[in-house]
Amino acid sequence: PDENLEIDPDLRVHVDEFILRLHQLYFKSVIFYDTELFFRFVEASLAGSIESVNLIFRHPDELTSMILDRKLAHRLGLFIFYWGAKHPPKRSEINFREPMRAVVITRPRKKAFRIYYNQAHPDGNGHLSLVSWYDGDNLGLSKEPLLPPASQVYSNFHGRIFRVPVFHSPPWFWVNYENDTAANSTMDSLNSDESYANGEDEGEGDMELSEVNVTGGRDHRLLQLLAKHMNFEFVYIDTPGRTQGSLVNETFTGGIGLLRNGLGDFFLGDVSLSWERRKAIEFSFFTLADSGAFATHAPRRLNEALAILRPFKADVWPYLILTVIVSGPVFYFIIYIPFRWQADFRERQMKKKIKRTAFHMVYIQEITRMDNRVARRFAKAEGLSRRSQKAEDELPDNLFNKCIWFTVQLFLKQSCQELYHGYRAKFLMIVYWIAATYVLADVYSAQLTSQFARPAREPPINTLHRLQKAMIQDGYLLFVERESSSLEMLE
Repeated sequence: PDENLEIDPDLRVHVDEFILRLHQLYFKSVIFYDTELFFRFVEASLAGSIESVNLIFRHPDELTSMILDRKLAHRLGLFIFYWGAKHPPKRSEINFREPMRAVVITRPRKKAFRIYYNQAHPDGNGHLSLVSWYDGDNLGLSKEPLLPPASQVYSNFHGRIFRVPVFHSPPWFWVNYENDTAANSTMDSLNSDESYANGEDEGEGDMELSEVNVTGGRDHRLLQLLAKHMNFEFVYIDTPGRTQGSLVNETFTGGIGLLRNGLGDFFLGDVSLSWERRKAIEFSFFTLADSGAFATHAPRRLNEALAILRPFKADVWPYLILTVIVSGPVFYFIIYIPFRWQADFRERQMKKKIKRTAFHMVYIQEITRMDNRVARRFAKAEGLSRRSQKAEDELPDNLFNKCIWFTVQLFLKQSCQELYHGYRAKFLMIVYWIAATYVLADVYSAQLTSQFARPAREPPINTLHRLQKAMIQDGYLLFVERESSSLEMLE
């Protein structure tokens, strides 16, 4: 406790004893005696989005102004003040304004504590309210949880008026600036209530806020629904420069500057998120799934003269043409290579057969009496056998050209004659026929029919890669709102 304050000695609690009890309950804690080191710790916690509970054994008058000046007031930081006083500070002395979360603990008597909280009501005036007490003799803690949750406190704002910075940004807001030179009486009352900006830089509290007229927009309708559901009112104020805001000389301009200086309550719309902005203001979770959408013209119809080429994609046609070209030579080698391998073997077999046949004929002529008619028949049969064997042993004339023409006719589904009676050639012809009939012809005809039934259109520009290609090759121009999340994403 501060030694300069007049406190009943019976109400003093030694700090070391309190910290010892705190560690016995396994609370992770850091002790600071240097104010600057303490503020650096709070800044590091906020930068890392880490919630911190800060117990301060000191009167809040000086520290509160320092916390507000250093922009450490945040929903993730809770400041608990206890200095052994019997009563909380007066409203005229200290004002714990939002977004600072402050708890003041008083000790009216021994073993009794009272807990005051500045966000127990949604009016936002920063006044302390009694939320709980502790009686160590018999009652203990009056209620749990110790502090009312934000979801309960801010479920109904009871007609509270919010100031919402806005500028013309369709389709989110449609703003009419015809009467932007005249200040509304409501805004005059709000401007006169800027005593709430006492701790700000010089001149910020004197900034004139003018009301603007919003005629429509998606976020305007959303804000109306929220106001009806949560029972609050709002007024639109014009943003300096009519932009979201940019960082200039370590300070923000535009709507973000109003939020930073406490002149605006919240900003609604397509606000881009960056590290610098995140350190200055707090962002809600993302609620838009189409924040990166862009609009282009409808896809145009393609030239119908090239419809015969569209059933297959451009990368398929080269392989298809190569397959048709290679099929003829493959068919030729299937017929030619086995004949080439077995040429010597067939020649030896033919000689043995002729020799055996000649021996049988001499034997028959010796043991039987043959007339001329039977001899002619045997000679004719022997000649036919030799000619057929010779035909089998010789390749057809112009076999290569015939194989090429045969495969072309087969793929074009034209009538063609069988070139060779070998089993390998027949199997390959069956494979070619199935590929030509079911894989190519039927698929191609079905695709071509659908192309004529529903005329094809150019592919839509629905990805960033297609948009980049259209801008480079087709000369498309892209228009994006300044300082928006879409511009930051595209850059």
